[in-house]
Amino acid sequence: MTPIQRVPTNIDKSRSPILVPFAILAVMSLLAGCAALFALRHGGIATAGGTGDAVPIVSDVGSSSFAAKGPFGVGETTLHLASNGAAVHVWYPASPSSYHGTPATYDVKNLLPESIKKLFKSVAGVPYPSGGITGVAMADGRFPMVVFSHGFAGFSTQSTFLTAHLASWGFVVAAPEHIDRDLTSVLNRYLSGQGLNEGQSYDVTDLSNTISLMATENQISSSTFYRHLDMNRVGAVGHSAGGSAVEKLAVVDPSVKVFVGLAGASYGAFGQTATGAGSTVPSKPGLLMYGTEDKVVTPGGMTSAYNALKPPKRLIGLQGSGHLVFSDICRLAVSRGGLVALAEAAGLPIPAGLDTLGTDGCTAGDLPVGDAWPAINQSVTAELRWALGFDPTQAGLDGLVSAFPGVISQNTTAVTVPVPAS
Repeated sequence: MTPIQRVPTNIDKSRSPILVPFAILAVMSLLAGCAALFALRHGGIATAGGTGDAVPIVSDVGSSSFAAKGPFGVGETTLHLASNGAAVHVWYPASPSSYHGTPATYDVKNLLPESIKKLFKSVAGVPYPSGGITGVAMADGRFPMVVFSHGFAGFSTQSTFLTAHLASWGFVVAAPEHIDRDLTSVLNRYLSGQGLNEGQSYDVTDLSNTISLMATENQISSSTFYRHLDMNRVGAVGHSAGGSAVEKLAVVDPSVKVFVGLAGASYGAFGQTATGAGSTVPSKPGLLMYGTEDKVVTPGGMTSAYNALKPPKRLIGLQGSGHLVFSDICRLAVSRGGLVALAEAAGLPIPAGLDTLGTDGCTAGDLPVGDAWPAINQSVTAELRWALGFDPTQAGLDGLVSAFPGVISQNTTAVTVPVPAS
């Protein structure tokens, strides 16, 4: 196991005598953690990369160092954008002293338009764990920030396997609801007889406004995030249409130092325009990932997008995976046939295009998404840590094909030394 400087998290107590030895170990870990927290409060703790941020130090970074959950517990809260009222779901490293309570969940049924909810009155909900505990205090110290952009017909909590994972490794992750292309708006357009893709998306503006929102929260004494955010170290991660959005964001927003497109990109393959952010590529580190069996955003398109990027850049392929491998969606309502089958059972006709978008990567022939998630978590976490200055080399991104056999089939890179975050 790769040694790390651990930040203690609350451990659920058990009365079982079988677990007593583990309880003793937990107390020992907690005592050691208290010493680390004392040092942090008094400025004496070593920080990853010498950045001053409370991101865990990994003394010997390897190709599986970040595949498992990090040492922090995860807190959750919801904020709102002043511009349009859109919800922003936030995951953050939690304080061990307050990390207790009922694990949070989300229910995709609650994201449906009111007219559709009527069809689902007799259908049970689709709850899914979102990875943290709502409203707990934030861990001591300062942390980098990541914005997450969901896919077309997606939702802000669609990829909690990744967003909560990043929080456990010391990132504050803020995911706005893109109300012009989320599940609710797409279904509303369909029900009103409009095309699914009608209208312009302001997702890049949503992401910029989310960064501004978090910068403001960092200055408000009553906020959970007061003086906890390193706004000089900001990354952007997105899935599908969100992958395109974060690449465009990296072009226009100087605060963004690195971007990660998961089955989505802007320039070179998808949606680029003659003018605007989509007409160029960022001069910043970028990681693109794709599934080899993706029927929505093709591997060839992702390869073209990668070829157009400036270094440092990396392209990672997931063997046998479809479009939804980068989300929780294949794990929703599995016992009832998945979301599309659930909708059809409730009498809701699925518009052409959304059936593929709701199942690609979830069928019997695809690599089970849970098998791919450790590789995705490793890759994204390692990219963010390196590009934001927490790890001095890309050791966490090397050797991925060997570290994840049968999962990662391609790991191509062109590297130059990035400009350190200032």
